[in-house]
Amino acid sequence: LSSIIAPFVLGVLLTAAMYRISPALFAGVPFKAAAMFMGAAMSVTAFPVLARILTERNLHKTHVGAVSITCAAVNDVAAWFILALVVAVANVHAAPQAIMTGALTAIYVLVMFFVVKPFLRQLETVYDRQGRLSQNVVAVIFLLVLVSAFTTAAIHIHALFGAFLMGFIMPKGTQFVRHLAEKLEDYTVIVFLPIFFAYTGLRTNLGLLGGGQHLWLWASLIVLVACVGKIGGSTLAARYCGTAWREATAIGVLMNTRGLMELVILSVGLKLGVINNEVFTMMVVMAIVTTALTSPLLHWVYPVRLFTKPAEKSRESYSILIPVALPKSGGPLVELAETLMGHDNHNARLYALHLRPPADHDAYRSGLDEADSPRDEALAPLLAQARGRSLPVEPLSFVSRDVPADISAVAAARHVNLVLMGFHKPVIGKTILGGTVHRVLSQCPTHVAIFVDRGFRAARRILVPYLGSKHDVLALELAGRMARNTGAMVTVLHVIPPMRGEDGRSLHAKEQVDRVFDDPTSPTPVTFRVIEDPSPVGVVLHQAQSFDLIVIGVAEAWGLESHLFGWRAEKVARDCPCSLLIVRKEGTLPGTAPIATTTQVPISEMPPAEESKT
Repeated sequence: LSSIIAPFVLGVLLTAAMYRISPALFAGVPFKAAAMFMGAAMSVTAFPVLARILTERNLHKTHVGAVSITCAAVNDVAAWFILALVVAVANVHAAPQAIMTGALTAIYVLVMFFVVKPFLRQLETVYDRQGRLSQNVVAVIFLLVLVSAFTTAAIHIHALFGAFLMGFIMPKGTQFVRHLAEKLEDYTVIVFLPIFFAYTGLRTNLGLLGGGQHLWLWASLIVLVACVGKIGGSTLAARYCGTAWREATAIGVLMNTRGLMELVILSVGLKLGVINNEVFTMMVVMAIVTTALTSPLLHWVYPVRLFTKPAEKSRESYSILIPVALPKSGGPLVELAETLMGHDNHNARLYALHLRPPADHDAYRSGLDEADSPRDEALAPLLAQARGRSLPVEPLSFVSRDVPADISAVAAARHVNLVLMGFHKPVIGKTILGGTVHRVLSQCPTHVAIFVDRGFRAARRILVPYLGSKHDVLALELAGRMARNTGAMVTVLHVIPPMRGEDGRSLHAKEQVDRVFDDPTSPTPVTFRVIEDPSPVGVVLHQAQSFDLIVIGVAEAWGLESHLFGWRAEKVARDCPCSLLIVRKEGTLPGTAPIATTTQVPISEMPPAEESKT
């Protein structure tokens, strides 16, 4: 309430000053109507814009986000009723007419709540019985919207309020309303919303403020008063209720978002003649400036580090993060993860991550009904497979605007040993190490393995091509882990140019293999083979026919290069007859720069392991 009252009072006081110093700005407009309108316009918070900002910054489930979205909901409803009162005051000039308008408004509201609302419940019953939203039901709802709008216009309240009240009394939190909203939103957002903004822009003329410096001064004062009223009123109220100063200021900054709702109110005021074109332009400037200031001010007042989970060293002996996009890819990834974790996995942990991009409709609704939508269908096969194999798994799922950055952020926060994910199926180009996979390979701070499934069931025979890079060393280590856990036979294939023989390079490769596999605590048999051939890729493809899995490091020599887009398919991955595990040791790839990770994982979206065991 203070976020409404404070800017409303300041708006009325500013209007009084403008009315006295520059009377031409409100020529012919009663002070009461002008002051109430300016106060109402100052007290608006854009509910949909605020919801989108909270979603983009992963604040929607924090204390700041919860308080802000609740206050914005109250602001939204209050703004409509205040505007309705302003319109009534502007349209009604005599006491008998005011009494008649008040009486008709009361009758209209009673009819909407006690006649139309029960009828809408019956329409919901029809929807539940039919299982779909029929054209007849949609037609009836559109007819009710038009009749309600016509009624409010006839009793000297703007038609907008009839449409608003019709939406207000719809049964909330139901599939009926969700389905209806989805039907309307696509056309509304794609067609009507851009037209409305264009129409508002056509009526906004900054040249009108060039008539004198006093007009720009009034415009600056309007922006200042709007910010002080909203941010100050919200911040002081939040602080009075016990919120820390920084969080209270963040709430105030968020409440200062005006956006679309402000433009709607200004358009109504201009049409009614409560404000002229000059004041309309000033108020549009205020709406744009206050909305544009929200994100940078919020970043300064309430930086990401304050609501992210501090990284703590994991106690697990070995942990794997599996990002899942497609449900069918979860099963094979779990099978491969089990060979890396082993059967004695009490100290190991598997993290199953599903990142959901923001839905188009989420930009225009609060996100409060998000819990009703299916969230973890993509993880269901993986979780079922993990349960069957008694693997300890922790599911993680949240909305992400930048999937590769969030995969890297989760891997860093959980201190995982390996990120295990499926390959990229390109829409443009042919490379399987492109798109999301390329960005994860380029920026993830942990080891990364890309699995190309060719009907993988068990790793009884493993081939490790070796050229000597740090990625090949990681391939040896992972193959050794699999062999110790499953008893698989490992063959290391070292390809050298012809006529070189077993030179120092081969001896170094043999020493590296012995260092990895000759573990005194758990020695693992391994076959080391040296083949002279000018085509390492050809040798690997020829030998692959006798193996279940190839573990290979990312290297240009193998034709495995990470590109965001690529027009040449990786030959080993394309032609290999068996399953392939392409690995990259922690750190960036040669020739690539790390991509800055600004997206952080919110505390509320990352439940502790003990609360999410499966």
